[in-house]
Amino acid sequence: MPRSPHAVATRVEVESVLRCSAPRAVPLFLPAIYEHKACFIRSTPSAIARNADLLTRAMLAEFETIGPDALTVGVDVYNLEAEAAGCKVTFYEGGDTSIPGIKPGNHVFVIGDDLTHAALPNPLKHGRMKVNIEAARRVRAEVGPDYWLRGAISGPFSLAISLVGAEALYMACVEQPEWVEQLLNFAGRIIKEFAKAYRDAGAELVVFDSQASPDLMSPRMYEQLVLPITRDLAAWAATQGVRDLPLIVGGNTTAIAGMLVRTGCNNLLCDFTGDFDAWAATCREGGRAMRRNLPPRLLEASTPDEVYAAAAREIARGKDLPGFIMGTAVIPFGTPTENILAVKRACLDARTPAAA
Repeated sequence: MPRSPHAVATRVEVESVLRCSAPRAVPLFLPAIYEHKACFIRSTPSAIARNADLLTRAMLAEFETIGPDALTVGVDVYNLEAEAAGCKVTFYEGGDTSIPGIKPGNHVFVIGDDLTHAALPNPLKHGRMKVNIEAARRVRAEVGPDYWLRGAISGPFSLAISLVGAEALYMACVEQPEWVEQLLNFAGRIIKEFAKAYRDAGAELVVFDSQASPDLMSPRMYEQLVLPITRDLAAWAATQGVRDLPLIVGGNTTAIAGMLVRTGCNNLLCDFTGDFDAWAATCREGGRAMRRNLPPRLLEASTPDEVYAAAAREIARGKDLPGFIMGTAVIPFGTPTENILAVKRACLDARTPAAA
């Protein structure tokens, strides 16, 4: 196992938090590091997102440099399933550190398409899903079985956005909800295939569905269209032996916190814009772990002391909450390492009353 100068939680310790055992003296530290992984090996997001060797090196460097309590296999986490299904992803060459993405006009379906015979991509053959699967296999071999390694999968609604485009899908939710349900079911089938490949590679799962945030769609629409397919995904994952399924929906999700509990996912996100107290009450009542994020701008532009103080305040608020996790919003490429480590230090210092 590669060495890190920082203490990291064991699999059993992570599982204990996700299942809301007694509050932990040292909170789990789960920073959202995706495109920033490239910084650890002086590469670019487009480069590591297309090469299993580079992605593996970047993830192991992240482990050694930051010492997070879990690693996530993923860079441009919302693109892989859609790309494998036929969407075109734009990459950047040379030293351009822009994040790969699907530009308007590069989607694979239009509203109303017949999806009856739409082909499912093979994670081991199509697009870059195989890059992530291979990196997961290699990282697992390096870190061993006692460390929490998670493969990033899209949530059904976010994948549907990638397949048809955001504006078109939001309009269809109002005008053609029955077709949207068909598309979400198709998206769910693609995600399950990717998830099975991750599991075969020795990784756990984490679901990203921030396009379903109340910042973008109404709570009523979430309950009608997104909640059922997400519940189906969580129930299916349980049949695959997945006991702990994090769900990441960014933005101010306070209005749908109770619905997110009903998805069956057991680790939910209270983003930096969310109402901490309302979220904590919902998670306590629902028996769900809660990850609290720090803002990306704070991490990118503040001093380490300022970051430490902000993290310590959030940790103090969550000290009596079973399942509390200290996290970050997506860390911008090039964020100073000492600022990320300041959050880790605040977590480790929480074990002593003086530091709290």
